[in-house]
Amino acid sequence: MLNGLVKRLKIFIFDILTLSYPKYRIFTFLTILFLLFIIPISFLESLPDLSICHHVLGKYCYSVGITRGVSSLLKGNIPQAIEYNPLSVLVLVTLIIFIFYDLIYIFLRKRGK
Repeated sequence: MLNGLVKRLKIFIFDILTLSYPKYRIFTFLTILFLLFIIPISFLESLPDLSICHHVLGKYCYSVGITRGVSSLLKGNIPQAIEYNPLSVLVLVTLIIFIFYDLIYIFLRKRGK
């Protein structure tokens, strides 16, 4: 019994991490947005630089600052978000589109049964 439970837990975690199903994508994206909303930007700024491009090539890539930018957008600070990375607006809009698309998909699928 414990073996079957562990196997199901591994499958559940794999499904969440790979974003295989709409309900898991919704859960994952909403969790990420919630965490970015409650975590202070000062904490995000204090984290070490993990950019592989910066460490290897000495230049920052286009994705640097997106996390801080999305966090700023969620807090309503649009100018600061654009200063961190203008692509953060696109990332947030894309996440919201995915959430609504998956909600509609789940609703229509349940309604069709």
